[in-house]
Amino acid sequence: MISIKKQLQENNQSLQQAFVNGADIGELLHKRSQTIDEILIDLWPDNNTPSTALIAVGGYGREEMHPASDVDLLILLKHEPNETEQEQLSNFVTTLWDLGLEIGHSVRTLDECINEARNDLTVITNLIESRFLCGDNTLFAQLHDQLSPQKGIWPSRDFFNAKMEEQAKRYKRYGDTAYRVEPNLKDGPGGLRDLQTIGWIALREFGIHSIKELSHYNLLNKEEYQTLIEARDFLWKVRFSLHQIAGRKEDRLLFDYQHQLAEIFCETSEDEESHKQCIETFMQQYYRTITELERLNEMLLGLIRQRILHTENRPPKTINHYYHNNDGYLGLSQKQLFKTHPHTMLEVFHIMQIIPELKGLTPETLRELKQNLHRIDETFRNNAHHKQIFMNIMSESQGITFALRRMNRYGVLAAYIPAFGNIVGRMQYDLFHAYTVDDHTLNVIRNIRRLSTPSGAEELPFCSTIFKTLQIPTILYLAGLFHDIAKGRGGSHSEKGAVDALEFCLSHDMNQHDAETVSWLVRNHLEMSSIAQRKDINNPEVIQGFADLVAVQSRLDYLYLLTICDIKGTNPTLLNSWKHSLLKGLYRATKMQLKSQHSANKNSIILIQQKKKAVETKLLNSHTATQQQIDTFWQRVDARYILQHTVESLLWQITEIIHHDDTQPLIRIRSDENNKSTLLFIYTKDQKNLFIKITSALEQQHLNVVAARISSSHDGYVLDTLNILDANNEMLSLQSDQEQLIENLQKNLASQDLSINFKHHRTPRQLKHFNTPTRVDFEQDEKHQQTIITIYTADKPGLLTQISEVFVEQGLTIHDARISTLGETAEDIFHVTLLEKDQKTNKEKMITTEDEQQRVRNAIVGKLQGN
Repeated sequence: MISIKKQLQENNQSLQQAFVNGADIGELLHKRSQTIDEILIDLWPDNNTPSTALIAVGGYGREEMHPASDVDLLILLKHEPNETEQEQLSNFVTTLWDLGLEIGHSVRTLDECINEARNDLTVITNLIESRFLCGDNTLFAQLHDQLSPQKGIWPSRDFFNAKMEEQAKRYKRYGDTAYRVEPNLKDGPGGLRDLQTIGWIALREFGIHSIKELSHYNLLNKEEYQTLIEARDFLWKVRFSLHQIAGRKEDRLLFDYQHQLAEIFCETSEDEESHKQCIETFMQQYYRTITELERLNEMLLGLIRQRILHTENRPPKTINHYYHNNDGYLGLSQKQLFKTHPHTMLEVFHIMQIIPELKGLTPETLRELKQNLHRIDETFRNNAHHKQIFMNIMSESQGITFALRRMNRYGVLAAYIPAFGNIVGRMQYDLFHAYTVDDHTLNVIRNIRRLSTPSGAEELPFCSTIFKTLQIPTILYLAGLFHDIAKGRGGSHSEKGAVDALEFCLSHDMNQHDAETVSWLVRNHLEMSSIAQRKDINNPEVIQGFADLVAVQSRLDYLYLLTICDIKGTNPTLLNSWKHSLLKGLYRATKMQLKSQHSANKNSIILIQQKKKAVETKLLNSHTATQQQIDTFWQRVDARYILQHTVESLLWQITEIIHHDDTQPLIRIRSDENNKSTLLFIYTKDQKNLFIKITSALEQQHLNVVAARISSSHDGYVLDTLNILDANNEMLSLQSDQEQLIENLQKNLASQDLSINFKHHRTPRQLKHFNTPTRVDFEQDEKHQQTIITIYTADKPGLLTQISEVFVEQGLTIHDARISTLGETAEDIFHVTLLEKDQKTNKEKMITTEDEQQRVRNAIVGKLQGN
């Protein structure tokens, strides 16, 4: 016994020294297995246990024995053992334990093995790769014969489907991502188990014991095989070292071991920062290795799936000239497509976005993509058509995470955005960040996307309602993509990332203002969290300072959502109730502060200048307007009008106004793809009861106003922009509906005195479940000598018409309005004056007295709550 223990120790020391000397890792694992074979065969009580076989299974059966791997054994019996045989077998196993071997064993008769294998996927998996050691070889041969697919036990089709389900569950159990900072190198996605899965399925279908033999079936080319073997050997080396360091079987790359592993796999110095960098470099190599294995796993299993399920024999469905749908996977119409039409290397991801039934790319497409990845070079990146495709991907309302994750896995994202390549697989050696930088970035984008879904609305209702009001969600997605892109480059990653973001957005034809907004969000993405946690948000000076930084409500909305999604994407446990309440409190206090600021501060002035410049550049370059025409328009509107509209909206409105004959009201309709709503723009001379004429026309067609920006020019014109939906909350897509709306509006606006129909507005069934009281607040805008009325109430059809009816009854003139709907709640802000004029100034009066305000408040509450 002592001599055997010594043999095991010497073998282990010899293998360790050979590993240090750079011996082939596969040979080391094989030698370890051979040593165990010799010991077991020597100890096996062969003479006393006839009709019995000792069989190696699991990793031992594959001869992949690491220093602390379990010795998995099957003791196969022809019949139930008698008392003597049972004692002999028990003594054999006890002896192995006494030697310090980690034994995993089962004792079964041939019939028991067959029955267990028929009902248990794990058992059949172990048995098909079992290896005879000693004993009754005939019995072992009978076992293999009985387990063959031809005998009806786990035919390859059933085995394949079961293994795919098993892999999916394993991915989910280990976080559905390979990129946790303490990954499991065996069972995590891209780990050794993925390689074993390929081997098991190939063995069951083709009867081959080596992955190299897949090349005989045109499933693996030379380059792919070399990549796979290099990745496998690297993981084997890491696992070999991990067992030696831990002194036991360990498959988790815990922080406890990462620094020692890093010393083995990369050079380092005594300097603490250098040591940390070494750890991060080693882990980045690990992550990139398993990403490569994930790609190969997906491709190989896809090819095998086609063979086993015979999907290659099914006629594909044509998508367009370039692509087809092959049993739910996107295939190419011609093999050299990526070479002849390089734009398709990006377009395939956009196609998968807009066709939800596509589950991924066919394995042939994956192989072509890998082989043509080098074509995504500087020339490719500078192509205007390619840029447009990428922006289309970022602008879709669905499938953004799906597309970007696959672009990252296949190397396309790093190729298209070289700066992103630097963060692929990059970890941060701390307990704060639970994912690599690239996976965290994609988690943030996933969190942003979830805000637009029912499940996201249920999880974060406040954030979801804000998201639905964003004018350009693409700005938020791009900020999420770039917010950490400069990690690992030294200095402030926020500042460097902001530069990258601005350059990228401008090069992708985003206007200056929106590009600056993305860049600003990247530069300041840590500010809101820092202020909420480190400063007194009850201090008015803190709130004022933050309000000065964000300047406008739209940037506050973007930054708040980016902050929440960033925290959630950093660590699943990070966004606790306390932290969330602080951020929400800061958001609300800042929102109120921005509302109370009636003059432009320094930052908002800069924003206005940016917007003006972006608009002027577009108009002048397209020869749509002259500088004089543009300057004249700017003189007619105030700062608030410029701040509350996007560059695209300003371009649209100015172009329409410049080329319009002022003798008739200007009414235009177009789709707003960003918000999936229909935009209605009305430009006309101000007139009595104008707002109610507009809302009445909308109500006639059962249209809902989900947002509105109502402004007045300095020379007596109104510029009203409304986001509207039909009764089913869909865009107004039919040309006939749009023409009907324009006709109704023209009729109402032409009427000298609209007869208001005071009809009953029925509360929708869904809103009956919400108890939303009506609240009316008053505030004075001294600069413009107007009263600001803010109405919080339940949203419902005809709401704006009802409010307008009250204003008509109370003798109020609307000068400006901001309409927003947050879920079941409407928050409408009106700048008004009384028709009654002040005798001294001869101007319409503000609603200043308590009696006047209470009268208006009672009228609004009575109208809205009484129906």
